[in-house]
Amino acid sequence: MVLISQLTNHRVDLEDCTIFYQQSRLESSSIPILFLHGWGISTEPYTEVLKLLALSHTIIAPDLPSFARSSYSKLIPDYVSYSKILLSFIEVLDLQQFHVVGHSLGGGIAITLSTLVPEKVRSVILVDSTGIPAPSIPEMIPRRAIEMTVQMFLPRHKLKLVDIPLVFSYNLLFNTGNVIQGLLISVYEDISHLLPKIQAPCLLLWSDKDLTTPLNNAQEMAAIIPNSKLITVEEGLHEWALWYPEKFTSLILNFISQLD
Repeated sequence: MVLISQLTNHRVDLEDCTIFYQQSRLESSSIPILFLHGWGISTEPYTEVLKLLALSHTIIAPDLPSFARSSYSKLIPDYVSYSKILLSFIEVLDLQQFHVVGHSLGGGIAITLSTLVPEKVRSVILVDSTGIPAPSIPEMIPRRAIEMTVQMFLPRHKLKLVDIPLVFSYNLLFNTGNVIQGLLISVYEDISHLLPKIQAPCLLLWSDKDLTTPLNNAQEMAAIIPNSKLITVEEGLHEWALWYPEKFTSLILNFISQLD
């Protein structure tokens, strides 16, 4: 499928942080989608996903504070701190309502954000999300090693050999503190107490082979979040959405279309 690029790069200068983001053309007829990427990378590896979503919706996809182009010199200690920075970003853009999609670390932020401004959040879509403590880092390392090895045999060579390694290496080199802190937040911070407070309809999308945030995490979340629905896929692992963008985006758009 040939996609016409509909994404342009923008920046917002906040008091102590610059947020770079990708945005598709503004569509007054639809509620925009705020897309929050996963740990250690940026919006760049999600480009195909964002372009597919942008065919029918306004997309706003920031590089999270201190990742890639979004400069931030301080250590970000928790999900609330990420969310408050993004709230300032949202206020500058004057977003009155939005759907929020969060993958991995972005999911934990989406959970928190949706409880801070419930009146603005039309729906929450959590993709292999953090938020419930995962196995410890020593347990996580071999699991991630297995996932990364399996993904080397998947298609999309540029994604696995160029896009992800480049942005992760950049973050590890230039944003070391928040790469490490982000990992600690993802693995250890428990925000399960926020799950009952999510007021918007919630879709959980999960690979049943995810070793990083196991399926039982999704099942626990779905049991706690009111008005939630869990859909599992057989494809991929923790990053399945990157390797199967057509399936991923169709599930998101089907869910949103029922609300809009």
